[in-house]
Amino acid sequence: MARTRKKLTRRIIALIVCAAFIVFLALVAFGLQIAFWASDGSIRCVQPDYEKLNLDELLSKDPHDLTDDDYELLYRQTGLTKIGIDRALKKGEAGKRLIKQIQDDLFNPHEVKHDQVAPYACTDYLDKNIANIYLEDGDIIVTSSTHISFVRIGHAGMVTDGNFAQVMQANAYGTYSRLGKIGDFTDRVNFIILRPNPDMISPTVVKGVVEYAKNNLLDIPYEGLTGVVTNKNDIKKTQCAHIVWYAYKQFGIDLDSNGGAMVVPYDLSHSGYLQPVQVFGFDLDELWK
Repeated sequence: MARTRKKLTRRIIALIVCAAFIVFLALVAFGLQIAFWASDGSIRCVQPDYEKLNLDELLSKDPHDLTDDDYELLYRQTGLTKIGIDRALKKGEAGKRLIKQIQDDLFNPHEVKHDQVAPYACTDYLDKNIANIYLEDGDIIVTSSTHISFVRIGHAGMVTDGNFAQVMQANAYGTYSRLGKIGDFTDRVNFIILRPNPDMISPTVVKGVVEYAKNNLLDIPYEGLTGVVTNKNDIKKTQCAHIVWYAYKQFGIDLDSNGGAMVVPYDLSHSGYLQPVQVFGFDLDELWK
């Protein structure tokens, strides 16, 4: 009789523990879902709250005559830094038309759409692809548009062919790293195009990084927690920011701004090795704060 009671007591305790664990998991799942719903509408496409100006007179200047104040005004009107403006002006009239198109996209209102891509995960899109500046090999593009529950993980990629707007990226579980297009980023609620600082990373190194990436970093399985569940310095599995970081790291360039176990798009956006070329959808002063 005593043994029977002990067995019943153990079963009851086991059932209580199991029930408590299930309730705990349910509460966690519910909390994540609540945070997901709350975060889903928290991001917006930041746009200027000042007047849109006619840039014809400014763009008619000889590029060599543009002052720092001119470049600052152009930045406020387009999201293009001096680097981006100079890239465009090298293309002559076509570049000037592109600058105006970029200005239009910066000022025009856009509808933000929310696409749930997995449980608790969502990507925020716009109703169109935003015009982007001319790309160069080795450029990096980051966006904060993807979130898991309340955490903004974003997305990142590296330009492997600027002429054809080709971008290496690692996207999601069940997929492999691949060559995509800049359009995979320019329909997001925000993005920043960055370039390697030529005072810190030579064109020869950038060329080597790009060639290495195309020859060695495609068709690698995706793992969103690379650096946590795998070794950060291993490339058996990867994710969007990790694969970009890894390519440059093979040439002695550490783009991870905080040096943590896991590199994320935010870390790339704050790297001292990179310079903004075009900013869209972020605050032009704070960028990705």
